[in-house]
Amino acid sequence: MAEIELFVNRCALIINGEVVLNNRDINYRKWPRVYVFEHVSRNNVEKVTVNLKKGKNRFLYIGASYGRSTGQTFSARITSLSYPIIASIPISIDIAIRSGVHKAMQRTYLTDTALKVGTTAVLNVGDPETDNVVTEMEFNEEKTILTPGKFVFPKSLPVSHHPFKIVWKLKDGTPIAEKNYAFGIYNVYAPMPGYELFEQRRIKALNHLANKGNALALFRLDRANEINVNSISALCDKVIKRQDCADFHLLPLLWLAYEDTHEKKLDPKIHTLIKEAALNFRYWVDEPGNSSMIYCSENHRIGFHVCEYLAGLLYPTDTFTNCNQNGMYHSLKGRMHLVEWLSQRCKMGFDEPHSDHYLPVTLSALLCLREVLPREEYPIRNMVNVLLDFMSYIFATSNFDGVMATPRGRAYNAPLRTSLSSAAGGVFWILFGNCEACSGSFNQELAFSYYVPPKFICEIAEDYTPATFYFKEGLMHFDKHNADFTLRRTPNYMLGGVRDHNVGCCDMHFVPAMIALKGDVSIFFSAPQNNAEGNGLRPDYWAGQAFMPRVLMHGRMLAVIWHNVDNPKIWMTHVHFNTSKLDEYRSIGKYTFGRKGNGYVAIYSTAPHSIAEEGVYAYRELVAKGTECTWIAFCGSIDEDGSFEDFIRKILESPITLNGDTVNLKSPDGDHIEFGLTTDFRANGEDVEIPDYLCLSPYL
Repeated sequence: MAEIELFVNRCALIINGEVVLNNRDINYRKWPRVYVFEHVSRNNVEKVTVNLKKGKNRFLYIGASYGRSTGQTFSARITSLSYPIIASIPISIDIAIRSGVHKAMQRTYLTDTALKVGTTAVLNVGDPETDNVVTEMEFNEEKTILTPGKFVFPKSLPVSHHPFKIVWKLKDGTPIAEKNYAFGIYNVYAPMPGYELFEQRRIKALNHLANKGNALALFRLDRANEINVNSISALCDKVIKRQDCADFHLLPLLWLAYEDTHEKKLDPKIHTLIKEAALNFRYWVDEPGNSSMIYCSENHRIGFHVCEYLAGLLYPTDTFTNCNQNGMYHSLKGRMHLVEWLSQRCKMGFDEPHSDHYLPVTLSALLCLREVLPREEYPIRNMVNVLLDFMSYIFATSNFDGVMATPRGRAYNAPLRTSLSSAAGGVFWILFGNCEACSGSFNQELAFSYYVPPKFICEIAEDYTPATFYFKEGLMHFDKHNADFTLRRTPNYMLGGVRDHNVGCCDMHFVPAMIALKGDVSIFFSAPQNNAEGNGLRPDYWAGQAFMPRVLMHGRMLAVIWHNVDNPKIWMTHVHFNTSKLDEYRSIGKYTFGRKGNGYVAIYSTAPHSIAEEGVYAYRELVAKGTECTWIAFCGSIDEDGSFEDFIRKILESPITLNGDTVNLKSPDGDHIEFGLTTDFRANGEDVEIPDYLCLSPYL
């Protein structure tokens, strides 16, 4: 007799041919789901008592995981047993060899995983410390024997994602271990700054997109005859199947059809395909049917509402088959929802604040709405224009050398680590042109639209006079309060923090503190929930927080406090710190210092930290083991502090003291700062207040 505990969603368990568990109700959950997307505060636990026979017992598990891009998950454990289990695993390879291979794997890592065209990828190859092991790399269908040390990939590799595999094996071919790696080569456009060059940048982006077959770009450049009908059909098929993010595909298709109602340049087959997809779509959660589409996030909400509104305008008398209503009904319903969404955003800002991934998506929907609104809809058009200018202001004050250099809601792993993977880079380049941009990040709707940001906002984007910006964004939702941003931008660095935001919560996406130096140097803080990475598993190694820290910022000081941590899944806190992009760095006592150009950073931790020397992120992260840690960072520059050595000396001469739960320090500016781990925050004896404005800066 045994009791088995399973951590599952929908499942069936068969043991020795007998069904012992089948939670057949598709909506069944032992514990209620209390959060959005993937995160569940308590695992869904099933317990089953079974009779096991002597000898081998065959387990068959059939399961389904309901979630966005999450894939299958399953784990089980025997919690009680009436007789012992005996297990034996024959080991045919010497334990010393296995140990050496394990060490070699830990010491095999890429120096960086995102590279511009013309730079080289470098792999550090670990030493298995024995002559009996061969390290073999499989890359581009070729096999190469690697020797310990640095392996440099060819400089001429094309713009692409480059996966490869390393296999450790004995000389006789017996495999011991293998591991997959990958790096990306990105093409970038050089800076092209200036408000007067805005239209040239737009045309350049359109030409790039058109050369990739983008339908919107081809249409705008009067090359509609080159639009591939099969490509349109493939997008419509995703809409008809209601795949996740189908609203992202339907929006530009409807916009294309709307534009052609005046110009008549499209192949009639394209109109037929788009209309069929639009009439069969499920536009909101109150309509019949099922899908894997996400409706509840801010960017999806406005996307669905604009799609429904525009589809209704395009096909007013046609019957939409999913809910048997005509287009006028859908246009009115879409209008009702989008007016409420617009009103909330104009009053409260964004619930996905400063998201480098989702603000561009929201931007796309608003740009489309701006162009398709009938002349009579002036009040809505006014709200749309206000929001577009507000978003341009957010982008202008967040852009630091091409990096979205702010804390953010709804962040993903790779874009946090490099601007080459960020959707914001292309928006920065088209709007302002004052940075490099990865060509794959150009926003098709921004290039296709006729929106031009106000000149003064473009001037703010190029004005790096030291300034502090404040934002108060978001509505109360899911027991979460609005986010209070404090950002400081100078010519040599930028830093920001979100004050006391949902401290102690598990948050899948939020990154509450960020520092940026020039040259795509992004420094941010994280309490990971697991070692894995990927859009469907959050919080992962970098994106999101297993336990939200308390964050405080004043001047050029930033404190990130993990205190009273009660999440058992946290084993450390860490900082993204890519040493390969720094001009120099060093560790002194409890500090790690870094310099890029004329910008400096000093990072201190109350728990001992070190630069990782092993693992995937070797020399790209600072790690403090354990759950309790206060990280404190100071930024500096040649203008404010003199040389890098002078900055280091200034920091070391101003000790940080801890007295119980109170921290006292002196900032590089000479401010005396005091804060508790859970209460109080004072500078020079006065409370550091949070401005009660949607946005505040010297420019407003």
